[in-house]
Amino acid sequence: MKLTEKAVAVVANGTSLLPNGTHTVDHLISLSVDVQQVWAPEHGFRGDADAGEHVEDGRDPKTGIPIKSLYGKTKRPPMDWLEGLDWVIYDIQDVGVRFYTYSTTLSYVIDACVEAGVPLMIMDRGNPNGHYIDGPILKPDFESMVGLHPIPVVHGLTMGEYGSMVYGERWMPATENEEWRIAFEKKGGIEVIRCKGYSHNEVFSEFQVPPSPNLRSIEAIWHYPSLCYFEGTPISCGRGTDAPFTRFGATWLDGEGYNHRFTPAPDHGSKYPKFQGKECGGVQLSQDVTTAPKEINWKYLFNAYAYWKENTRAEAPEFFNAFFKKLAGSYELQQALESGMSVQDWIKTYQEELDVYEQMASQYPFYPAVIRTWDKVPCEK
Repeated sequence: MKLTEKAVAVVANGTSLLPNGTHTVDHLISLSVDVQQVWAPEHGFRGDADAGEHVEDGRDPKTGIPIKSLYGKTKRPPMDWLEGLDWVIYDIQDVGVRFYTYSTTLSYVIDACVEAGVPLMIMDRGNPNGHYIDGPILKPDFESMVGLHPIPVVHGLTMGEYGSMVYGERWMPATENEEWRIAFEKKGGIEVIRCKGYSHNEVFSEFQVPPSPNLRSIEAIWHYPSLCYFEGTPISCGRGTDAPFTRFGATWLDGEGYNHRFTPAPDHGSKYPKFQGKECGGVQLSQDVTTAPKEINWKYLFNAYAYWKENTRAEAPEFFNAFFKKLAGSYELQQALESGMSVQDWIKTYQEELDVYEQMASQYPFYPAVIRTWDKVPCEK
């Protein structure tokens, strides 16, 4: 094995498992790989921290290996972390959505590896939303941890493809430096260990563990691109309940069509959920989806905004908070809602830029390509 006795850092979390349940870090150690550090993304090495919660440095109690956080004060690995390393290995299950921060962490890891001249190995995994592409492109000046590059909300790529695109399009500062690129590529560059038998035209829906505390089912993962915008509004996505991201609601949502009731409470995925201890009216989406979506369902957001506009309550004087524009990647979605634009007209506004993105992304395929006109495929459950 090329990594035997090599000094490596592993970017990993609780999803970094082999089919037999062995953690990637433990497996590498069993193969005499010198794992010197673990770098942890949002939610931590064990995947149990709240969304947005800073992850602290620590030490793995099983192996004693230092765990360094990439979701605290440090987002980009500093150069001293890479001193003496032969490889950095990235192995995390993603869900193929722009505002899911694991992909942003990968971008920062690529940037650091290129500058340091340390090759990067991406252990690729299937994308549960990899069967379609949808949503507006993130605009300049809206970069953040929930969106760093000009990609759509549902980007349709595995992390191996995504990382190759980030490097190929020179989206990070270090990737623009030709001398660093040459040195990086001489050492090995980016090597992607591909998923055997994976195709974008088949629905990928099998997980050993949830990719994050509040995406506990394939249904939640599929609804996530449509519901996450509510995180930037006075509406709950169901955090603090038994089925987050399969429902949404608020204390002030009580009209026709909002008959579902739930009361958020602290749990392992949300210490301080929105509307904690208060009954919310809202919508329960299907938790037994047998057909994978092929587009974002904008009607949830547009209908909720229209209801708020007609029924403004004291407990929700404003609909948009500062986080909304980061999730949206521009001011355009907020402007569309405020102007009363229809869902159909909103979707038309970003089709041309989506065509441009699709053409660019098609240069980085490792698997049968995403087809935007893909018909709904039944998911075997």
